[in-house]
Amino acid sequence: MHAFGAIARLAALETVRRPVCLLVTLATLAGTTLMPFFLHYTLGDAPRAVRDSALALLYTGGVLLAAWSAAEAVGGELRRGTAALALAKPVGRGAYLAGKACGVALALAGHAAASVAATLLAVRAGAVEWHTDWTAAGPALAVAPLALAWAAWRNRRHGRPFASAACGALWIGYPLALAVAACRAEPAGGAGFPGNLDWAIVPAGALAALPSLMAAAAAAALAVRLNTVATVSACAAVFSLGLVSGPLLGAHWDASFPARAACALLPDGQAFWLTDALDAGRGVPGGYLAGAVAYAALWAGACLALGVQAFRRSEIP
Repeated sequence: MHAFGAIARLAALETVRRPVCLLVTLATLAGTTLMPFFLHYTLGDAPRAVRDSALALLYTGGVLLAAWSAAEAVGGELRRGTAALALAKPVGRGAYLAGKACGVALALAGHAAASVAATLLAVRAGAVEWHTDWTAAGPALAVAPLALAWAAWRNRRHGRPFASAACGALWIGYPLALAVAACRAEPAGGAGFPGNLDWAIVPAGALAALPSLMAAAAAAALAVRLNTVATVSACAAVFSLGLVSGPLLGAHWDASFPARAACALLPDGQAFWLTDALDAGRGVPGGYLAGAVAYAALWAGACLALGVQAFRRSEIP
């Protein structure tokens, strides 16, 4: 367990230090923040349009970031030969692979938390069509420039890595901006805390973030045999098919065994997209969220188990 914890911590640190982590995080959070300014002519349904677009960014950005980070964490070390140094010590291959996946998942938790906070701010900022709530939009727009400026100053003054400092500042800055906005009442309706924010988005955002944890496990398993580009492409194909597997293959469930097998093996992306419940005002039930977490954990565990078996049969340069 000590070796597993050390590998997970190092994998999380390596993830946030990669420039791709900063680029994907910045694109996701900036796109979410600017969403109220991009969407027009929503026919009085501005909060729903902003919310669904922001959650889609969280889903897509999280899966891509997880696939790339896990592929680099495992495949990159195998290609460079640094994995052999770690495995030369009393570290099992299973602990090594699982530690890498868990470290990437730990870094993705910060990305998800910041994305959910940005979504709450964006929905409040664009709640009224053709009107911007600057008590929410102002703090949200200030986070990215301040985070990048602080990371640049820290890099210049103390020589700290720019990417990790910027990612950390973004992940901390958006929850702080949310706290600032929560303390201020809505200008239009005058609602104060907690009614000035749509808190039902939080469990929906947690659901949308779960596929990124599954993608981290799948990419870690695939990176044992594939390079980074092939791993990311395979994960993108698997999760894209998982989103449409129900509508495409559900009609053939009773008549076709391959269709049933494909539906069972592919990650069910629709299970993590529960915006219809938010539209109906029901929210995400706690039991459903717990079931989705269990499903994601079992699917990720199965991927890691297959990856460990492939890892044990592979030669390490």
